[in-house]
Amino acid sequence: MRHQASTRSNQLGTLSLAAAAAFGEHATLSIYTTLEPTQTRWRALQASGCSYGFQSYDWIAAWYQHLGQAQGWQIRLVELRDADGQTQLLLPLGIRRHHGLRVLSFLGGEVTDYHAPLLQRDFPTATFAVLWQVILRQLRGEIDLLRVRRMPQLIEGCANPMILLAGMHATEQAHAASLTASFAQFQKLRSAKMFADTRRQLRRLHELGTVQLLVDVPSAQRTEVVAAMARQKARRWHETGSRDLFAEPGYLAFYQSLAAQGIGGGDVVVSALLVDDILVATHWGICYGQRYYWIMPGYEDGSWGRYSVGRILMDAVVQHCIERGLAIFDLTVGDEAYKLQWADQTLALYAGQQGYSLRGKLAVGISELWQRLRVRARNNLRLRNLVRRWRGLAPISAP
Repeated sequence: MRHQASTRSNQLGTLSLAAAAAFGEHATLSIYTTLEPTQTRWRALQASGCSYGFQSYDWIAAWYQHLGQAQGWQIRLVELRDADGQTQLLLPLGIRRHHGLRVLSFLGGEVTDYHAPLLQRDFPTATFAVLWQVILRQLRGEIDLLRVRRMPQLIEGCANPMILLAGMHATEQAHAASLTASFAQFQKLRSAKMFADTRRQLRRLHELGTVQLLVDVPSAQRTEVVAAMARQKARRWHETGSRDLFAEPGYLAFYQSLAAQGIGGGDVVVSALLVDDILVATHWGICYGQRYYWIMPGYEDGSWGRYSVGRILMDAVVQHCIERGLAIFDLTVGDEAYKLQWADQTLALYAGQQGYSLRGKLAVGISELWQRLRVRARNNLRLRNLVRRWRGLAPISAP
């Protein structure tokens, strides 16, 4: 679906006295329906301001090319520029219809672990609510509600102004590990038993055949490794009853395209562990700024599971990150047990919604009522036991 490019630009002084007082009368607010007009300024802001790798221009552009456009997203990219023309804020937003509602949300979809704006480090976060009302007036008649999730509390040390909006609350968290000057120092801060077991498992693999640990596979092998990662990840999703993204159009193409073209301002890092040319563990991640993102790990099942092949590959990637002088090994969203063995810091992620039209407000009200009922149901032992009996599970005993 192609949308004709259009731009709406106004100086804040013509839109809102309160916004003009906060950001300057001659500051300009623009809303774009394509990404390309801001590309140069976007790349400059991601280099000098606050953002994560998921907000890089190439990440969002690849997502829209392979997924967003086919899913019916309409771009509404918001840019605030000061009187000198310098970009102070970029909000990569879009509109998508869901159950007949026009929903405003961040671009990036399910492949994006952190949804956030890009902003200058001195951006006046406390006054964002005033600017948000101006943005909503510019979008009047186009949207029914705002729905956002996985918004980090901090954006590389900068306060995220979006979480200050009404209706936002912490819902989940991400984990990360601070990297030290040496891997030996990193190990001392964690379980010695875990690292000893990793070394033992690696020795066992060497007994089976020729072992190759490729932290960054050559370009000629990337397509094969990414395809293996997708197959391994899909198998794991099926085992856990999760949604298999790689069974849907566009998702594998997204990862393959970024692996081939890379990300401006960073690197796409495709890693693999091979035993006699068998890809027993894989990973697709990005290195951006001083942070490495552990995003898409995969591993073979069956007898390979006895050798902790995924942890062996992760161990090698962490060592490589330390050798490169990176500061953070970001394990991203989720509370999987293995992450807790590595991480020493957490990042709160927020979600929330706001209704603007009558239909949007009604949808938000019903959603919030449903959430309250779910919480009450989880706390009701009798109801939980009825559900467990229906599923064939053993009832829960009262404490």
